[in-house]
Order: sequence, then structure tokens, then C-alpha cells
Amino acid sequence: MLKIVFFADTHLGVDHPINPRMNRRRRGKDFFDNYQKVLSYAAESQTDLVLHGGDFFFRSKVPAPIVDKAYDILYDFAENEIPFVIVPGNHERSVLPTSILMNHRNIHILGEPSTFFFEKKNAIIAITGFPNIRNGIRLQFEHVFAEAIEGNPDADIKLLLLHQTIQESQIKGYTFRYGSDVLPLKMLPSGYHAVLSGHIHRAQIFYYDKAENRIPVIYPGSTERTSIVEISEEKGFYELLFKEYETDWKLVKTKFHVLPTRSMVRLDITLLTEDERVLRNLLEAELSKLDQNSVVRLRCEIPETRKLLRAKLLREVTPETMTLTLAPIYRRG
Repeated sequence: MLKIVFFADTHLGVDHPINPRMNRRRRGKDFFDNYQKVLSYAAESQTDLVLHGGDFFFRSKVPAPIVDKAYDILYDFAENEIPFVIVPGNHERSVLPTSILMNHRNIHILGEPSTFFFEKKNAIIAITGFPNIRNGIRLQFEHVFAEAIEGNPDADIKLLLLHQTIQESQIKGYTFRYGSDVLPLKMLPSGYHAVLSGHIHRAQIFYYDKAENRIPVIYPGSTERTSIVEISEEKGFYELLFKEYETDWKLVKTKFHVLPTRSMVRLDITLLTEDERVLRNLLEAELSKLDQNSVVRLRCEIPETRKLLRAKLLREVTPETMTLTLAPIYRRG
């Protein structure tokens, strides 16, 4: 068996201040911990290849200590002699921060339309891809894909690695089907074992038919919850197993590995009050009912109550083990 680990949307740097002005539990460590867990699993299970589907960082301009921390971990992993391939996502604005650490022989960046080849267990593996196209993938795909495969020799296992929204991908309550930034299934190539993509945070697999083949589109989702809409989603990564038959290699199994995540809770305050003591008692009572390691999204749209939700009060009522943020007011119309 040939094994590939595929993950994406690690969003390193979220809620990870370099010099925090106050002592409270932040989420930055959670994102780094799960990133490390994926790489540790890949190393310990002797994975043949690791692929990352983009949004490595949480934004394009990342503080240098965050970049160094993320790349230090990746460099140590690369010393295991396991190739690591990454395609830049939209959060990186399609370009990863530069660092001498990324010059490691086992780290490969799809910084432009191209294909990397690897020989593992008597198989030639071709990983084709290009950085995230933020505007008009529908119009540009055929051109950039042709550029990525120009002059390529044949390979035993062919994978397309992207960071795009693909038709039929889903988030909670919505399926992407149309639009200039949605890549139609009919445009995806034949002759590939799978299309692997980051960008959609919900783990999922669906299929398209091409030249009498049923080809999977695989999203591993994000490795941590980044939005309240992901409140019920499991987070993790995929392990892809390929087997050699007499005439070719086939993808025979996809296994989703769940990563540990803290409970995410939405807490709505609907009480009308101008008395801080009343509000304090209510918050303490409601927070005491929750898992004390929860990530809490507090929402209040009653102006009289909302003005009492000052940072000092929230710090005082929130347990040290909990992470609480105040949602912005929803503006209608």
C-alpha cells in the first residue's frame, strides 16, 4: 500500500498574539497543536507523501515569529525524508511568506502552475496544481491547468491539488453550484485518481464522471473550527491508500482522522437590563453550565444590555480555561 496524508486550512496565527497585553486563554495554540498532530501522525505512520491544500496561515501578512514557528515545525518534519507539497491559498493571497527554512529538499511549493513528481514504492506520483485563483477560476482554469501539465510524462498516480470552490461542495445549508469563482465539475480533467482541494472548511467527498471513470473530489476541511457555522463539524484530515494492481494503481480507501477540538458554543443574551450586577449574575450562571474548556461566541443585540458588555466584565466572568469572544452586532438591511 502507498499512503498519502492530505490536510488543509490550518490557519496558523489565528488568535495568537506575539505580546499579549492580558492573560487569558487564546485559540492560537489549538491551531498549532492540530497542525503538529497531523505531521506527527504522518511521520509515525511512515506516510509516503503529505499534501496541504492551502490557507497554511490565517492571513497574508503574518508576524515573523508566527512564520518562524510554523516553518520550524515543518522543517523538522521534512527531516523524516517524507515529501511535503503545499499549494498557497486565498488567505496567503496565493503566495507563502519566504524563509530559508522552506528551501528544504523535501518541501515543495506549488507557487505557480506546475507538477511535482515523486517515486514511491515503485510508483511515479504526479502532483499537479496552482495557487488559489481569487477571481474568475471558471474562465482561467483551462489555461492554468494546461500550463501546469505542459510536457509532463505519464505517471502511475495522478492527483490534482487545488485551493478552490468546486461545484457541488457544501457548507452548512448551502451547496455551491454557479458563479465565476465556482469551478464546474465538467471542467475537471479525466485520468486523475482524485482532485484534492482546500478552501471549504467542511470535510466531504463527492464524485464526478469523466471518460467512464468516477473520480472523487476530496475536501479535508479545516483542522480547527474558525466560524460559528462550523459548530457541529468534526475537524481532521484524510489518509489516502493506493494499491497496485496488474495494470495500474487505484485509490482503494479514504480514511478520515478526527482531530481534537474544543466545544464551540453560541450564547445569546436576550435580557433587557441596565444593571451590571444583574448581567454579571446571568453570565456567570450561563457560563457555569458549559464545558469549562469551551470556545464561546457571545451575542447580544439589545443596546441597553450590550453597552454593559465591556472587556473588563467579560474577563472577570469568563473562566480561565474558556475562550470567549463578543460577536459584532448584526446589521439588517
